[in-house]
Amino acid sequence: MTPDGRDFALAFSRALGKVVVHVHGALDAGTAQELKHRLVDVIEGQGNRQVVLDLRRTTSVDAAGLSVLVDALKCMQRNGGELVLNAPTTGVARAIRAAGLDRDFLVTPGWQHPSYGDGRGESDRASVRRAGADGTT
Repeated sequence: MTPDGRDFALAFSRALGKVVVHVHGALDAGTAQELKHRLVDVIEGQGNRQVVLDLRRTTSVDAAGLSVLVDALKCMQRNGGELVLNAPTTGVARAIRAAGLDRDFLVTPGWQHPSYGDGRGESDRASVRRAGADGTT
């Protein structure tokens, strides 16, 4: 929960050598700095080169949130890493497209931790796709 009472949470896990950052709630001017600080630590502080941002429970994103995503992508590219956006909600995918960023990010349709479902996950490069015009992949 944010200081102003809004629901926002970040949860971290590891799967198949990747750091998975689960973003819950609105990614906006009031919450973006928290994600930014945590991503700087994960990428630059800890040296992780494969990060998945799980956006299945991200309710919305504004310009401040998009800026954090772009900064994280640039940081990963400078460090030879990969940032993947997992299953953004329709509203988040729409905001990414509206900002013209849909060609910049790798988007997966529904990456899963290998302990879920059949255990195969969907993180292999072959299943990574760009966001479609309707928010699907």
